[in-house]
Amino acid sequence: MAPAQRVYFVTSNTGPVDALVTGGAGFIGSAVVEALCEAGHSVRRGVRARADQSDAVSCNLDNVEQIRAAVEGVRLVVHAAYGDSERMVPQCSALLAAMTDMGINQIVYFSSIAVYGDGAGSIDESAPLAPADAYAEAKSACEQLVRGWAQETSHPNRRALILRPGIVYGAGSRFWIDKLGERIRAGAWGVFGEQGEGVCALVHVQDVARVVVACFDYLERAAGASHVAALNVVGPDTPSWNSYFQALAAGIGVRLAEVDAPSVATRQKAAFVAKVWRRIGLPGGARAALAPTPGEMKLFARKARYATGALTETLGFAPNIGLEQGLRLSLPQAKT
Repeated sequence: MAPAQRVYFVTSNTGPVDALVTGGAGFIGSAVVEALCEAGHSVRRGVRARADQSDAVSCNLDNVEQIRAAVEGVRLVVHAAYGDSERMVPQCSALLAAMTDMGINQIVYFSSIAVYGDGAGSIDESAPLAPADAYAEAKSACEQLVRGWAQETSHPNRRALILRPGIVYGAGSRFWIDKLGERIRAGAWGVFGEQGEGVCALVHVQDVARVVVACFDYLERAAGASHVAALNVVGPDTPSWNSYFQALAAGIGVRLAEVDAPSVATRQKAAFVAKVWRRIGLPGGARAALAPTPGEMKLFARKARYATGALTETLGFAPNIGLEQGLRLSLPQAKT
């Protein structure tokens, strides 16, 4: 029997449509578009580059006219696009201004657990934001813009949900599947002892997309009152980083070796030299350049668990793709 044909409701027209997804050609944005379409919603895929595809509209967030055209007539904006940290805040501001001008009252904004900084222990949405790098600072600032927009008393029908996903992985994940897989295959990775025993707050991209579908349904049910909420989005399995590295390595058919702290430090020094070497165009050094950075090792040691009770209570949905299933979905030839 032939597989059932998927029916999509993606449109590039400027007529009434359920949702605009900014960054609609990206890793998360593409998954969100697909999930909304499969749920029966009409979707406008906003892309930064020229929209030559029939299912996309030009939505360069540095171009006010493109933003206004992209948001016109939509019921919900899903802001999944991101780029350079220094551009995130003005782009978010421009998007909110266009929504105001076009009378669009609902937004789902993609933030990140990075806004909590280096906190450890159990962290829920009431924890203070303490961004530790430029990316997290930009995400935090955008959250404040979205909150301010949603809470304007002169617009009581505005509603916003701020999603703070953890480590989003899946097929096409640039960092946590593709790049990490490259580093594992190159022999630049390993099991890092206590330095790798921090919590890996995984969430599969398909679960993230399904959260957005639940957001749409929630906002439609509750559209009559002003409301803004932030929600942590983390999957059911949060292994140590070492365990995740081992599971991913097994999925691609590689066995990882133990790498102790002194060896990590040595590799980091070699990586610095190798990156300079390659930057000036000299051959070799590819494997050495792929070693974990100090910032990554800091992440891999952090023991923070992000509470998701508010997500389930608010949306009536909880991510349910565990690590084993997630890697099967992420690696077509997985050996898990």
